[in-house]
Amino acid sequence: MEDLAAKLNMDPVDFMLKNMNLVAPDRAKTYQEEFAKASELMNWKSKWHPRGKSGAGPLKRGVGVSLHTWGGRGNLSNALVTIHPDGSVETSLGSQDLGTGTRTVIAIVTAETLGLPLEAVKVNIGENKYPPAGASGGSTTVSGVSTSTRRAATEVLNTLLAKVAPSLGATPDQLEAWDGKIQVKGNAAKSISWKQACAKMGASSITGTGKTSNDLMSSGVGGVQMSEVEVDTETGIVKIIKHVSVQDCGLVINVRTAESQIYGAAIMGITYALFEEKIMDQVTGRCLNPNMEFYKLASIADIGEIIPHMMTGPGYDERGTIGLGEPPVISPGAAISNAVANAIGVRVPELPLTPDRVLAALGTLEKGGVA
Repeated sequence: MEDLAAKLNMDPVDFMLKNMNLVAPDRAKTYQEEFAKASELMNWKSKWHPRGKSGAGPLKRGVGVSLHTWGGRGNLSNALVTIHPDGSVETSLGSQDLGTGTRTVIAIVTAETLGLPLEAVKVNIGENKYPPAGASGGSTTVSGVSTSTRRAATEVLNTLLAKVAPSLGATPDQLEAWDGKIQVKGNAAKSISWKQACAKMGASSITGTGKTSNDLMSSGVGGVQMSEVEVDTETGIVKIIKHVSVQDCGLVINVRTAESQIYGAAIMGITYALFEEKIMDQVTGRCLNPNMEFYKLASIADIGEIIPHMMTGPGYDERGTIGLGEPPVISPGAAISNAVANAIGVRVPELPLTPDRVLAALGTLEKGGVA
């Protein structure tokens, strides 16, 4: 689509938006909103220029855009939430935390359901003595464990409300857990503290169990990314100046951990776009660069400025939780490749965009190739 836009001498963002109902009719509105936000964050209109019109000198700048989609339905999960007579709370799942914030998300969902501060919840994961959960993955775990945790926490809260209701002269459905109290809905004056409520349980703890709930999650997300690069036409070296990643994933439980996944995805994408390449011996089939001495990865100096943005609010939150880890990894290769083409006036046809490939593409221009 970028190449066609270039032949038409059109801004690719304008071109894609004009054809969005044909490209992605079921997600057109989402992409339109994401294009608008990404354009704002990149300052696209002031930076875009027709392909190859980067001015004089060996250093050429360009911008590129890409969009992507992904499934991302949460995996199966079971959860157990326990309230003890002393008021302490534990949530237990046989899941793992791969660094995607799984433990944090479980604690947040439990705490918000029970009206407690985050530090009041102990999370137990990572052992098979806990209720089984699906395989850990960047785009499946958080959605699955958050819905099962919500169900388990709701069940145990309902048990507690039934025990507390007589003392507040109300029925369980008239009560809510809020700000460390059990209170009549909307009436903080008619309440008891969390610890007082738990004391009414007697000597035994109470538990709630929950399973992954399809009505609390869904699948199918979209994202738009834009990259700004600088290409040295004498050396073929591509430098990332700025990379914008706008992404939806339904209900965002924790913005900070969600943005952290965007950062990780962008770094991974920049790495495969510019550096990562498995070199195979075409005769023997052996890998010639099987270690990190020769298999290149991006360093901090290579990734430029990364700007993540999560799409939230009406139209997004009510979809429930959806996976996030993998979707933002899809677009960087295309966005960066498009930015390089915009900068130097010719498409580099393979990834990674190594200096030799960039110089080879520039060589086709010198020989009269098509920009």
